[in-house]
Amino acid sequence: MSDLAKVWDVPAATCPAGSIGHDFRPFDHHAMHATLARAREAEPVFYSPELGYWVVTRYADILDILRDPDRFSAANANTPISPLPPEALRILQEGGYALEGVQVNVDPPKHTRIRAVASQAMGMKRFVGMEPDIRRMVREMIEAFRGEDRVDLMPALTYGLPARTIFTLLGIPDEDVPKVKAWATDRLLLSFSRPTRDQQIEAARNLVAFWNYCVGHVARRVEDPQDDYASDLLRLRGGDDNVLTLNEVNSIAFGLLFAGHETTTSQVTNTLNALLSEPGLWDAVVADPGLIPNAVEEGLRMYGAVANWRRIAKEDVEIAGIRIPAGGPILMSFCAANRDPGMFPDPDRFRLDRPNSRRHLTFGNGIHTCLGAPLSRIEMKVMIEELAAAFPRLRRAPGHPVDYAPAFAFRVPDRLWVDLRG
Repeated sequence: MSDLAKVWDVPAATCPAGSIGHDFRPFDHHAMHATLARAREAEPVFYSPELGYWVVTRYADILDILRDPDRFSAANANTPISPLPPEALRILQEGGYALEGVQVNVDPPKHTRIRAVASQAMGMKRFVGMEPDIRRMVREMIEAFRGEDRVDLMPALTYGLPARTIFTLLGIPDEDVPKVKAWATDRLLLSFSRPTRDQQIEAARNLVAFWNYCVGHVARRVEDPQDDYASDLLRLRGGDDNVLTLNEVNSIAFGLLFAGHETTTSQVTNTLNALLSEPGLWDAVVADPGLIPNAVEEGLRMYGAVANWRRIAKEDVEIAGIRIPAGGPILMSFCAANRDPGMFPDPDRFRLDRPNSRRHLTFGNGIHTCLGAPLSRIEMKVMIEELAAAFPRLRRAPGHPVDYAPAFAFRVPDRLWVDLRG
């Protein structure tokens, strides 16, 4: 449980008077963009006293960090921003919680070994082969609310579909969707928000249940292999700990059941919200579904579910003229980089014809680029295509504003009420 137990030492920092860091509100997704836009121009690297992190805002600087694992470690990617109390740590330890870094929060050479195996089991051929089932599930979910006039698309579609897709990939029954989604929310709360002590303790109990669920699933696949991702990992492992250990397989399954659907749920909801909020966008994709793939990329760029991500400086480094000492924690602001006018002209406009939308950083870059990005893109494309075909007059429902969870790394909407017939 090192990713939850570890507390990183923050080197002493001298914060310049009037620093933008004092205005930065990392948990407020409504106010964040205005402050980050000022930072890109006036103070592209600043220190955030609220987080205890150096925040990097420009596209080129963040791309350099992502592509330089020799100088920047990913080991703190999932570390809680608030240390866990002893009671929560005891619950995890006594419950057998043994999650270890396997992908997003581990460095080479371990990362290189694990990713080589994981990528063999999670390839584009498998994802493309899943599209007919994804489309069938989307149509079934749409049929369930077709007769309504107004619906919240999150519980009706965008919350359940990504989980069912990942469960199909892992071979987990549909009836387990609600509890796994709830467990994943607890993981997000512990690492990326400011939970109360009682919330941390309750989340620790649920994480133990989540972990043991994953361990049990892998154990069943050891005894009875199927045509799914966990079974493929075990086949590639071939009983050889030098390829993958059994606990690494457990940890990969756990990570996929967390990140593999939460981010897609948030991302497609954010993208639909944008398409329905800005005049003319929804009508354009209804009239020309060929615009939908680029709409997906613009949604990822402007309203990325992964808003900020983390690294640790392995040595003294200088970024945009600011010296960050070895061990210094760094927050890479993807949402700032994705609106950098040096890379994306007219960055605050959602453009269906933007030629370079796909160069956003929401799925990362370099050795840690998201393995599941192609699957997420397929899911989002299919959901938007099927909604556009079924409800060409779809509109945002008035009086139902969208709010976001107070998680600094993720842009997680709480609802998306729509009128199905305009």
